[in-house]
Amino acid sequence: MNASISHALKLAATAAAFALAVSASAQLNTPAASPYSELKQTVGLTEIQLVYSRPSMKGREIFGGLVPYGSVWRTGANQPTKISFSDDVVLGGKEVDAGTYALYTIPGKSEWTVIIYSNTELWGSFGYDQANDVVRFKVKPSKLGHAVESLTIGLDSLSNSSASIYLDWDHTRVAFSVEVPTDAKVMSQIDELKGTPAFENPNVLFGAGTYYHESGKDLEQALAWVGEACEKREQPAFWMYARKARLEVDLGKKAAAKASAEKTLELATAANNADYQKIAKDILAAL
Repeated sequence: MNASISHALKLAATAAAFALAVSASAQLNTPAASPYSELKQTVGLTEIQLVYSRPSMKGREIFGGLVPYGSVWRTGANQPTKISFSDDVVLGGKEVDAGTYALYTIPGKSEWTVIIYSNTELWGSFGYDQANDVVRFKVKPSKLGHAVESLTIGLDSLSNSSASIYLDWDHTRVAFSVEVPTDAKVMSQIDELKGTPAFENPNVLFGAGTYYHESGKDLEQALAWVGEACEKREQPAFWMYARKARLEVDLGKKAAAKASAEKTLELATAANNADYQKIAKDILAAL
């Protein structure tokens, strides 16, 4: 190969590489038609995560139109919606192990089917096989008083032991319950700690007593633990005495509740804490 041809080939190769570099750097980044969304929510001691794409109405009829009745739907756009649980849960009355799943649905005018599916890697509902369902259950849709433009999936009605997972789009809401094993997890911790030096810690005692109180368990035991926490804490805490007063009220021990509320007021005033001053005054006024 003579020198002129070799030089021409080198120039051509350089030009091609430059063109590829320009092409790569010139790619245009535009908004997604159905933006990515990620929701993380703690329910009790359980982490729940939802990952999905959010299509919008854009003037279209949604259910019975864009999303046909009676067909498996990815419950969003692009890849199917994914739902994760850090613990075993009860979903719509069905037991589901901890893990990550695809959330499919079959919309209907008067009834929807919710499907928890083991394969999270499909595109949309292509390749869906009912044999891979983990659980499925029926729910009744409700009509919203206003239109929701973009698909919204979330959790509300949160408690220590449960929540409601809802899907809103257009004028339709579909909701179902999720129950989490909070009580079993907390009671297991308490059982493990009882009788150990760690259970002598006033914060641990207070936490156990507060949980018993708020869960409606043995209130005498709750009071014993909270009272012990109050005594063992080097610096008296107004929030501990407030809990003690509430327990004594619930147990009908008015004289003891009065003394604990007065102690709460004294400590909260010294700490310049207006919230607990009000709590103490409210307890005293109700006695």
